[in-house]
Amino acid sequence: MSTHRSPARASGAVAVAVVAALSLASCGTDSASTSGPTPTGSPTASPSPTGTGQAHDAQDVSFSQGMIQYHRQAIEMADLAETRAESQDVKTLAQNIKQENQTQIDQMSQWLTSWGEPVPEASPTGTESPTGTESPTGTESPTGTESPTGTESPTGTESPTGTESPTGTGSPTGSPSPSPTGGNMPGMATQEELDSLRDATGADFDQQFLTLMIEHHEGSLELARTETEQGEYQPAKDAAQSIIDTQSQQVQEMKRIQSENQNQY
Repeated sequence: MSTHRSPARASGAVAVAVVAALSLASCGTDSASTSGPTPTGSPTASPSPTGTGQAHDAQDVSFSQGMIQYHRQAIEMADLAETRAESQDVKTLAQNIKQENQTQIDQMSQWLTSWGEPVPEASPTGTESPTGTESPTGTESPTGTESPTGTESPTGTESPTGTESPTGTGSPTGSPSPSPTGGNMPGMATQEELDSLRDATGADFDQQFLTLMIEHHEGSLELARTETEQGEYQPAKDAAQSIIDTQSQQVQEMKRIQSENQNQY
């Protein structure tokens, strides 16, 4: 029997082998593309919390509300210096106080608004509290009785109405006040003192202005120190430290001016 194959049969066998090889190669490619590890790409950063902001506490609220009241009255007194002061040093100091305090009022008002807390309403004397109660300058208290003769002092004694002081004791409703009422804030000028300042001119104005502003600064410095010790909101604590630095220097400057011009006073 002859074993010789025809060219046609040999060609067919080669074709079958080629097709089989291509088929296996194709299967291998598909398997690699479907069963291999999926590319992960570069890692993405996790989103940071949004809408929460930095934490704050009741002391931050009290500081902001109280300092707004201090600053408003300081601006009220400083406004008078432009036309009434004799000393150029006093005029320059007053202008600096106005600029610094207004910037901080705007900043603190934004904080309070973002926290959902009330911004103190301005009063003619700058001493109105954030709840709308008025200062002990002859105006009426929330109970209808006049405040200058009976509101509690910052030492903790009670008033005839039973309301307590702004030093951590409660409000008439028993809940803590958001900030000290204007009349009980250390260093705040009374209506009588402000009226006297408005009537003064020249060296007499300088003397009264410096005396009142030194006391005023010392009161606001007390509030600022409390914020640095007990506050939680870092921007408020930073603002409090800035107030301490600036106003401490201004107190020294005011005492220097008083000393140099004591013969005139």
